[in-house]
Amino acid sequence: MARLKEVEYEDIFSPKTMANLKAKSGESRQSLLGDKTLMQTMQKTSEVLPQIIQAETGYTDELEELAVLMMEKQCPIIPFMNIKVDAKIVGMGDMNIQSNPDEVSIDNTPPEAEKAKRRIINGITQAAAQILTFSIADWEEWFKEYINRIEPELLSKYIEIAKLSFGIYDDEEAIAMLLAMLAAGQKAQGGESEMEYDEEKKQFIIKARAICFPMLVHEIAKGLWEIVGTKGFGPDREKNQAIVNAVDKVKNEPRDMQYGKFMYKAINKIYVDSNVNDPRVRELFFSTLYSRKKGKEFVDFIENAINDELTPAEKKWANTEMENINAFLIKKDAENALKQRRDRGL
Repeated sequence: MARLKEVEYEDIFSPKTMANLKAKSGESRQSLLGDKTLMQTMQKTSEVLPQIIQAETGYTDELEELAVLMMEKQCPIIPFMNIKVDAKIVGMGDMNIQSNPDEVSIDNTPPEAEKAKRRIINGITQAAAQILTFSIADWEEWFKEYINRIEPELLSKYIEIAKLSFGIYDDEEAIAMLLAMLAAGQKAQGGESEMEYDEEKKQFIIKARAICFPMLVHEIAKGLWEIVGTKGFGPDREKNQAIVNAVDKVKNEPRDMQYGKFMYKAINKIYVDSNVNDPRVRELFFSTLYSRKKGKEFVDFIENAINDELTPAEKKWANTEMENINAFLIKKDAENALKQRRDRGL
Protein backbone atom coordinates (compact mmCIF):
# COMPACT_ATOMS: atom_id res chain seq x y z
CA MET A 1 0.00 0.00 0.00
CA ALA A 2 1.31 3.45 -0.86
CA ARG A 3 0.14 6.71 0.70
CA LEU A 4 -1.59 9.00 -1.77
CA LYS A 5 -0.67 12.63 -2.12
CA GLU A 6 -3.31 14.75 -0.42
CA VAL A 7 -5.34 17.21 -2.45
CA GLU A 8 -5.29 20.43 -0.45
CA TYR A 9 -7.09 23.61 -1.45
CA GLU A 10 -3.72 25.36 -1.77
CA ASP A 11 -2.89 22.82 -4.50
CA ILE A 12 -6.25 23.29 -6.24
CA PHE A 13 -6.65 27.07 -6.29
CA SER A 14 -4.35 29.95 -7.18
CA PRO A 15 -2.74 32.10 -4.45
CA LYS A 16 -5.17 34.88 -5.40
CA THR A 17 -8.19 32.65 -4.83
CA MET A 18 -6.79 31.28 -1.56
CA ALA A 19 -6.19 34.83 -0.32
CA ASN A 20 -9.80 35.63 -1.20
CA LEU A 21 -11.10 32.54 0.62
CA LYS A 22 -9.02 33.27 3.71
CA ALA A 23 -10.20 36.88 3.81
CA LYS A 24 -13.82 35.75 3.55
CA SER A 25 -13.19 33.23 6.33
CA GLY A 26 -11.87 35.97 8.58
CA GLU A 27 -14.99 38.04 7.96
CA SER A 28 -17.16 35.00 8.64
CA ARG A 29 -15.42 34.34 11.96
CA GLN A 30 -16.12 37.89 13.10
CA SER A 31 -19.75 37.60 12.00
CA LEU A 32 -20.35 34.28 13.76
CA LEU A 33 -18.14 34.47 16.85
CA GLY A 34 -17.38 38.15 17.26
CA ASP A 35 -14.46 38.68 19.63
CA LYS A 36 -14.82 35.36 21.46
CA THR A 37 -11.65 33.38 22.02
CA LEU A 38 -11.65 29.65 21.31
CA MET A 39 -11.93 28.97 25.05
CA GLN A 40 -14.92 31.30 25.35
CA THR A 41 -16.57 29.69 22.32
CA MET A 42 -16.12 26.21 23.75
CA GLN A 43 -17.40 27.32 27.14
CA LYS A 44 -20.49 28.94 25.63
CA THR A 45 -21.16 25.82 23.55
CA SER A 46 -20.96 23.67 26.67
CA GLU A 47 -23.60 25.93 28.27
CA VAL A 48 -26.06 26.25 25.39
CA LEU A 49 -26.06 22.70 23.99
CA PRO A 50 -27.20 20.96 27.22
CA GLN A 51 -29.93 23.61 27.57
CA ILE A 52 -31.21 22.72 24.09
CA ILE A 53 -31.07 18.98 24.71
CA GLN A 54 -32.90 19.37 28.02
CA ALA A 55 -35.60 21.57 26.46
CA GLU A 56 -36.18 19.05 23.65
CA THR A 57 -36.67 16.12 26.05
CA GLY A 58 -40.17 14.76 25.52
CA TYR A 59 -40.57 16.49 22.16
CA THR A 60 -38.15 14.53 20.00
CA ASP A 61 -40.80 12.69 17.94
CA GLU A 62 -42.48 15.96 16.98
CA LEU A 63 -39.16 17.67 16.29
CA GLU A 64 -38.02 14.84 14.03
CA GLU A 65 -41.19 15.16 11.95
CA LEU A 66 -40.88 18.94 11.96
CA ALA A 67 -37.28 18.79 10.71
CA VAL A 68 -38.34 16.65 7.73
CA LEU A 69 -41.41 18.78 6.98
CA MET A 70 -39.54 22.08 7.05
CA MET A 71 -36.62 20.75 5.03
CA GLU A 72 -39.07 19.55 2.37
CA LYS A 73 -40.51 23.08 2.25
CA GLN A 74 -37.05 24.67 2.13
CA CYS A 75 -35.83 22.17 -0.47
CA PRO A 76 -38.84 21.08 -2.58
CA ILE A 77 -36.47 18.96 -4.64
CA ILE A 78 -36.80 16.38 -1.81
CA PRO A 79 -40.51 15.56 -2.45
CA PHE A 80 -40.09 16.17 -6.19
CA MET A 81 -37.45 13.43 -6.37
CA ASN A 82 -39.41 11.26 -3.89
CA ILE A 83 -36.43 11.20 -1.53
CA LYS A 84 -37.19 9.36 1.71
CA VAL A 85 -35.85 10.98 4.89
CA ASP A 86 -35.22 8.87 7.99
CA ALA A 87 -34.38 11.43 10.70
CA LYS A 88 -33.84 10.77 14.41
CA ILE A 89 -32.68 12.77 17.42
CA VAL A 90 -30.37 10.46 19.38
CA GLY A 91 -27.85 10.46 22.21
CA MET A 92 -24.17 11.11 21.59
CA GLY A 93 -23.40 7.47 22.29
CA ASP A 94 -25.58 6.40 19.38
CA MET A 95 -23.30 8.01 16.79
CA ASN A 96 -21.39 5.57 14.61
CA ILE A 97 -19.45 7.64 12.10
CA GLN A 98 -17.28 5.55 9.84
CA SER A 99 -14.26 7.11 8.16
CA ASN A 100 -12.80 5.97 4.86
CA PRO A 101 -9.39 4.32 4.72
CA ASP A 102 -6.47 6.73 4.51
CA GLU A 103 -4.70 4.62 1.91
CA VAL A 104 -5.58 2.80 -1.30
CA SER A 105 -3.51 0.90 -3.78
CA ILE A 106 -1.29 3.13 -5.91
CA ASP A 107 -2.70 1.28 -8.91
CA ASN A 108 -6.07 2.86 -8.19
CA THR A 109 -4.79 6.41 -7.76
CA PRO A 110 -7.24 8.71 -9.57
CA PRO A 111 -6.07 11.74 -11.58
CA GLU A 112 -5.35 14.89 -9.57
CA ALA A 113 -8.07 16.85 -11.39
CA GLU A 114 -10.71 14.32 -10.39
CA LYS A 115 -9.57 14.34 -6.77
CA ALA A 116 -9.64 18.15 -6.83
CA LYS A 117 -13.18 18.11 -8.20
CA ARG A 118 -14.32 15.71 -5.48
CA ARG A 119 -12.71 17.86 -2.77
CA ILE A 120 -14.56 20.95 -4.04
CA ILE A 121 -17.86 19.06 -4.18
CA ASN A 122 -17.32 17.86 -0.61
CA GLY A 123 -16.72 21.44 0.49
CA ILE A 124 -19.91 22.62 -1.21
CA THR A 125 -21.86 19.75 0.39
CA GLN A 126 -20.71 20.78 3.86
CA ALA A 127 -21.45 24.42 3.09
CA ALA A 128 -24.96 23.90 1.77
CA ALA A 129 -25.82 22.03 4.97
CA GLN A 130 -24.45 24.88 7.11
CA ILE A 131 -26.36 27.55 5.22
CA LEU A 132 -29.64 25.61 5.24
CA THR A 133 -29.25 25.18 9.01
CA PHE A 134 -28.99 28.94 9.43
CA SER A 135 -32.17 29.30 7.38
CA ILE A 136 -34.06 28.13 10.51
CA ALA A 137 -34.16 31.82 11.46
CA ASP A 138 -36.28 32.57 8.37
CA TRP A 139 -38.74 29.69 8.66
CA GLU A 140 -42.46 30.35 8.88
CA GLU A 141 -44.02 32.07 11.90
CA TRP A 142 -45.99 29.00 13.00
CA PHE A 143 -42.73 27.07 13.20
CA LYS A 144 -41.13 29.77 15.33
CA GLU A 145 -44.18 29.90 17.61
CA TYR A 146 -44.17 26.12 18.00
CA ILE A 147 -40.48 26.02 18.91
CA ASN A 148 -40.80 28.81 21.45
CA ARG A 149 -43.84 27.14 23.03
CA ILE A 150 -41.49 24.30 23.94
CA GLU A 151 -39.31 26.85 25.71
CA PRO A 152 -39.13 30.64 25.34
CA GLU A 153 -36.07 31.73 23.38
CA LEU A 154 -35.36 28.17 22.18
CA LEU A 155 -35.18 29.36 18.58
CA SER A 156 -32.55 31.93 19.53
CA LYS A 157 -30.56 29.14 21.19
CA TYR A 158 -30.79 27.14 17.95
CA ILE A 159 -29.28 30.05 16.03
CA GLU A 160 -26.64 30.57 18.71
CA ILE A 161 -25.52 26.93 18.71
CA ALA A 162 -25.30 27.03 14.90
CA LYS A 163 -23.06 30.11 15.06
CA LEU A 164 -20.86 28.54 17.74
CA SER A 165 -20.67 25.13 16.05
CA PHE A 166 -19.89 26.42 12.55
CA GLY A 167 -17.96 29.54 13.54
CA ILE A 168 -15.07 27.52 14.90
CA TYR A 169 -14.30 26.40 11.35
CA ASP A 170 -13.23 29.97 10.60
CA ASP A 171 -10.87 29.99 13.59
CA GLU A 172 -7.35 28.73 12.85
CA GLU A 173 -6.71 27.80 16.48
CA ALA A 174 -9.90 25.74 16.53
CA ILE A 175 -9.04 24.03 13.25
CA ALA A 176 -5.61 23.07 14.60
CA MET A 177 -7.28 21.61 17.69
CA LEU A 178 -9.82 19.69 15.60
CA LEU A 179 -7.12 18.26 13.33
CA ALA A 180 -5.11 17.16 16.38
CA MET A 181 -8.20 15.47 17.84
CA LEU A 182 -8.90 13.68 14.57
CA ALA A 183 -5.27 12.56 14.31
CA ALA A 184 -5.64 11.07 17.80
CA GLY A 185 -8.78 9.22 16.74
CA GLN A 186 -11.19 11.48 18.64
CA LYS A 187 -14.50 12.62 17.18
CA ALA A 188 -16.65 15.51 18.36
CA GLN A 189 -19.54 15.63 15.90
CA GLY A 190 -23.12 16.31 16.91
CA GLY A 191 -24.61 14.31 14.07
CA GLU A 192 -24.10 12.02 11.11
CA SER A 193 -25.81 11.29 7.83
CA GLU A 194 -25.61 8.91 4.94
CA MET A 195 -27.51 8.47 1.74
CA GLU A 196 -28.24 5.30 -0.13
CA TYR A 197 -30.19 4.26 -3.21
CA ASP A 198 -32.88 1.60 -2.99
CA GLU A 199 -32.59 -0.20 -6.33
CA GLU A 200 -35.90 -2.03 -5.85
CA LYS A 201 -37.94 1.10 -5.10
CA LYS A 202 -35.80 3.37 -7.30
CA GLN A 203 -35.56 5.81 -4.43
CA PHE A 204 -32.84 7.76 -2.62
CA ILE A 205 -32.88 7.52 1.18
CA ILE A 206 -31.34 10.03 3.58
CA LYS A 207 -30.55 8.65 7.02
CA ALA A 208 -29.83 11.45 9.49
CA ARG A 209 -28.98 11.21 13.19
CA ALA A 210 -28.21 14.13 15.51
CA ILE A 211 -28.25 15.13 19.16
CA CYS A 212 -30.64 18.09 18.73
CA PHE A 213 -33.01 19.71 16.23
CA PRO A 214 -30.64 22.20 14.49
CA MET A 215 -28.00 19.50 14.04
CA LEU A 216 -30.66 17.17 12.64
CA VAL A 217 -31.60 19.82 10.07
CA HIS A 218 -27.91 20.07 9.20
CA GLU A 219 -27.58 16.32 8.68
CA ILE A 220 -30.72 16.09 6.51
CA ALA A 221 -29.38 18.92 4.36
CA LYS A 222 -25.98 17.26 4.13
CA GLY A 223 -27.60 14.01 3.04
CA LEU A 224 -29.49 15.86 0.30
CA TRP A 225 -26.35 17.51 -0.98
CA GLU A 226 -24.49 14.20 -0.89
CA ILE A 227 -27.14 13.00 -3.35
CA VAL A 228 -26.49 16.09 -5.49
CA GLY A 229 -22.77 15.31 -5.28
CA THR A 230 -23.18 11.88 -6.85
CA LYS A 231 -23.54 13.66 -10.20
CA GLY A 232 -19.82 14.41 -10.00
CA PHE A 233 -19.01 10.74 -10.51
CA GLY A 234 -18.49 8.91 -13.80
CA PRO A 235 -19.90 5.51 -14.79
CA ASP A 236 -16.88 3.48 -13.53
CA ARG A 237 -17.78 2.40 -9.96
CA GLU A 238 -14.29 1.15 -9.13
CA LYS A 239 -12.74 4.43 -10.22
CA ASN A 240 -15.38 6.35 -8.24
CA GLN A 241 -14.55 4.36 -5.11
CA ALA A 242 -10.86 5.13 -5.58
CA ILE A 243 -11.69 8.86 -5.67
CA VAL A 244 -13.80 8.53 -2.52
CA ASN A 245 -11.06 6.62 -0.71
CA ALA A 246 -8.51 9.25 -1.68
CA VAL A 247 -10.54 12.33 -0.76
CA ASP A 248 -13.48 11.62 1.57
CA LYS A 249 -11.62 11.70 4.88
CA VAL A 250 -12.79 13.04 8.21
CA LYS A 251 -9.54 14.98 8.56
CA ASN A 252 -10.45 16.97 5.42
CA GLU A 253 -13.76 18.17 6.87
CA PRO A 254 -12.48 21.19 8.88
CA ARG A 255 -11.09 22.89 5.76
CA ASP A 256 -14.11 21.77 3.72
CA MET A 257 -16.32 23.46 6.32
CA GLN A 258 -14.11 26.57 6.28
CA TYR A 259 -13.91 27.20 2.55
CA GLY A 260 -16.90 25.34 1.16
CA LYS A 261 -19.47 27.98 2.08
CA PHE A 262 -17.79 30.56 -0.13
CA MET A 263 -17.78 28.15 -3.07
CA TYR A 264 -21.44 27.38 -2.47
CA LYS A 265 -22.40 31.05 -2.18
CA ALA A 266 -20.51 31.89 -5.38
CA ILE A 267 -22.38 29.24 -7.39
CA ASN A 268 -25.70 29.89 -5.67
CA LYS A 269 -25.36 33.58 -6.59
CA ILE A 270 -25.59 32.57 -10.26
CA TYR A 271 -28.99 31.01 -9.53
CA VAL A 272 -30.12 33.95 -7.37
CA ASP A 273 -29.17 36.45 -10.09
CA SER A 274 -30.94 34.48 -12.83
CA ASN A 275 -34.49 34.96 -14.07
CA VAL A 276 -35.42 31.56 -12.67
CA ASN A 277 -37.22 31.45 -9.30
CA ASP A 278 -38.07 27.76 -8.85
CA PRO A 279 -35.95 26.61 -5.86
CA ARG A 280 -35.72 23.10 -7.31
CA VAL A 281 -33.53 24.54 -10.04
CA ARG A 282 -30.84 25.31 -7.45
CA GLU A 283 -29.92 21.70 -6.62
CA LEU A 284 -30.47 20.55 -10.19
CA PHE A 285 -28.15 23.27 -11.48
CA PHE A 286 -25.42 22.23 -9.08
CA SER A 287 -25.80 18.62 -10.17
CA THR A 288 -25.62 19.72 -13.83
CA LEU A 289 -22.46 21.67 -13.10
CA TYR A 290 -20.96 18.59 -11.43
CA SER A 291 -21.83 16.30 -14.33
CA ARG A 292 -21.11 18.57 -17.31
CA LYS A 293 -17.89 20.33 -16.28
CA LYS A 294 -14.86 18.05 -16.19
CA GLY A 295 -11.39 18.33 -14.68
CA LYS A 296 -9.69 21.69 -15.04
CA GLU A 297 -12.77 23.22 -16.68
CA PHE A 298 -14.73 22.51 -13.49
CA VAL A 299 -12.02 23.94 -11.21
CA ASP A 300 -11.69 27.05 -13.39
CA PHE A 301 -15.44 27.64 -13.27
CA ILE A 302 -15.49 27.40 -9.46
CA GLU A 303 -12.43 29.62 -9.12
CA ASN A 304 -13.85 32.27 -11.44
CA ALA A 305 -17.13 32.22 -9.51
CA ILE A 306 -15.32 32.67 -6.17
CA ASN A 307 -13.46 35.68 -7.55
CA ASP A 308 -16.57 37.06 -9.30
CA GLU A 309 -14.76 36.69 -12.62
CA LEU A 310 -16.99 34.32 -14.59
CA THR A 311 -16.43 34.79 -18.31
CA PRO A 312 -19.35 35.78 -20.58
CA ALA A 313 -19.28 32.25 -22.00
CA GLU A 314 -19.49 30.71 -18.52
CA LYS A 315 -22.38 32.98 -17.54
CA LYS A 316 -24.24 32.17 -20.76
CA TRP A 317 -23.71 28.43 -20.22
CA ALA A 318 -25.02 28.64 -16.64
CA ASN A 319 -28.10 30.66 -17.57
CA THR A 320 -28.90 28.39 -20.51
CA GLU A 321 -28.65 25.31 -18.30
CA MET A 322 -30.94 26.84 -15.67
CA GLU A 323 -33.50 27.85 -18.29
CA ASN A 324 -33.45 24.29 -19.66
CA ILE A 325 -33.89 22.85 -16.16
CA ASN A 326 -36.77 25.25 -15.49
CA ALA A 327 -38.47 24.26 -18.75
CA PHE A 328 -38.09 20.58 -17.82
CA LEU A 329 -39.68 21.21 -14.41
CA ILE A 330 -42.63 23.10 -15.93
CA LYS A 331 -43.24 20.21 -18.32
CA LYS A 332 -42.89 17.63 -15.54
CA ASP A 333 -45.27 19.52 -13.25
CA ALA A 334 -47.87 19.66 -16.03
CA GLU A 335 -47.52 15.92 -16.66
CA ASN A 336 -47.86 15.14 -12.94
CA ALA A 337 -50.93 17.38 -12.61
CA LEU A 338 -52.57 15.67 -15.56
CA LYS A 339 -51.79 12.23 -14.13
CA GLN A 340 -53.32 13.20 -10.77
CA ARG A 341 -56.50 14.37 -12.51
CA ARG A 342 -56.73 11.10 -14.42
CA ASP A 343 -56.13 9.09 -11.24
CA ARG A 344 -59.05 10.94 -9.60
CA GLY A 345 -61.21 10.21 -12.63
CA LEU A 346 -61.53 13.88 -13.61
